[in-house]
Amino acid sequence: MISQPFALFEPFQDRLETCILSKADAIQADADILKALQIENLASLHQIHGNTAVFVRAPTSRTLQADGLMTDAKNLTLTIRAADCQNFVVYAPGKNIIGLIHAGWRGLIAGIIPSYFQKLKDECGVEIEDTFIGAGPSLCQNCAEFSDPATELPGIPEKFINGRTADLRAFATYQLIAFGMNPEQFERYQACPRCDPKTWWTYRGGDREDVMKGRTNVLACRLV
Repeated sequence: MISQPFALFEPFQDRLETCILSKADAIQADADILKALQIENLASLHQIHGNTAVFVRAPTSRTLQADGLMTDAKNLTLTIRAADCQNFVVYAPGKNIIGLIHAGWRGLIAGIIPSYFQKLKDECGVEIEDTFIGAGPSLCQNCAEFSDPATELPGIPEKFINGRTADLRAFATYQLIAFGMNPEQFERYQACPRCDPKTWWTYRGGDREDVMKGRTNVLACRLV
């Protein structure tokens, strides 16, 4: 477990805890997360690579179909699972609201990032420029390979495509800034699962069968 992985959140450590669970934590089910983190209350989603975000105040166990969640409830641990996809923790200190986003390439195209922050604004009155955002491990530009990204990734500008690879990280950052994010309030954990398969579960880097059985990296956070 990598505890408090983002320097960006250090000023808020009295209110916020974040961590990343990797291959060493052997996560497959929510019960494994509860045990690893030694917690009782956990919120997880049935992640569908879409553009839906939900507000929660009580535990859920992969029942809600969405790819983003947010809460103002203390001691409710939010979780997002990823094995190559981008994942983000979003904190709004002004209203003490925490949230997570799962953004694979399908989710990026579907608009999960603008959809999430529109939900945060409509539901909680929080503007994106008032949030601090940390990005967890995900595929780097060299590892995000496609057969023909120009046609497989409709809506992604050509400047983010280089041959058979796509810079999905840069595209996500582009979407965040376009929606109003302050770049000085953003931090990316640079690890790439496919570059480091000994540390991280990676669908594209050799763990496909294990990932399909539920093995996963986890980004988790909670208000304390």
